[in-house]
Amino acid sequence: MFKASGTNLLDLQAEQVSDWLKSFDTIISDGDGTIWFDDTAIEGAVEVLNALQSRAGKKIYLMTNNGLKTRHEIFQRAQKLGIQIPNESHIISPTQTIVDYLKQHKTFDRTKRVYVVGNAAIARELTDAGIESFGAGKAEELQPGDKWQEFVQREFSTPAAAANIGAVVVGWDEYFSYCKLARACHILSSNPDCLFLVTNKDAVHKYPSLHIPGTGAFVAAIETCAERPALEMGKPNPLVLEPLLSTAALQPERTLMIGDCCKVDVTFARNCNMQSLLVGTGSYQLDQLRENPQLPMPDVYLPKLGNLLPYI
Repeated sequence: MFKASGTNLLDLQAEQVSDWLKSFDTIISDGDGTIWFDDTAIEGAVEVLNALQSRAGKKIYLMTNNGLKTRHEIFQRAQKLGIQIPNESHIISPTQTIVDYLKQHKTFDRTKRVYVVGNAAIARELTDAGIESFGAGKAEELQPGDKWQEFVQREFSTPAAAANIGAVVVGWDEYFSYCKLARACHILSSNPDCLFLVTNKDAVHKYPSLHIPGTGAFVAAIETCAERPALEMGKPNPLVLEPLLSTAALQPERTLMIGDCCKVDVTFARNCNMQSLLVGTGSYQLDQLRENPQLPMPDVYLPKLGNLLPYI
């Protein structure tokens, strides 16, 4: 309807916005920066999502690249903030997508372990699915006086170091280190059948006063030394939409993707042939996009999701 035009909905007449609202039946909304910041709801966002369900009859899903929480924990956050989604199946998270992928992948042997370079939420999700893992949420560093040559010889000199491991999974890891990098590299290089999955490839997390490395920074290091590409289990990979497509839960052309990141959310919408709404509560505002034509332009734009409430 407004394909890649970056149309500000506030510049339209109410009837035009009403027609636009009728052009989709399903909404997939990003979480961080779109609906909430950590455990605090962004003004008006919850009310809009609830109104889109109760008044406009839209089906709502929440999708996040955040691998720091399990799907259940994200569902609990949504409930705490007052978002009225029916159940956990309306949460699409990389931790659950990883579990679903492993369970359905023909070459993954569930008797094998998963090495996790990432946080404990990934391990919790795997454990709940009956998949054994190790490494998550723990530091592994060279000890004082220990040399890297000694570490490598001690840890990787026998076949057992890479044996019985069916996948390497990478997420955001505050304990990322040379030792973890070396272990992931050794496992992936020693076993070509070992799966290499990552929660996302977001390179940096931007905050008003600082920027910090994202999961993509860790992934790039492992991909470089293992000489293997990782399979992304989050946006913008359209793979994450497969469970909904396979059950005909939505029609992409009748689905709206809402997010705060043009590189991730808008690109994901394009990859899946969905409509896109960018909100300015994240790192990108409309003026920025117009000044940088290399950035993907959304179909429509709002300064914040709460601006939509009077039109519903």
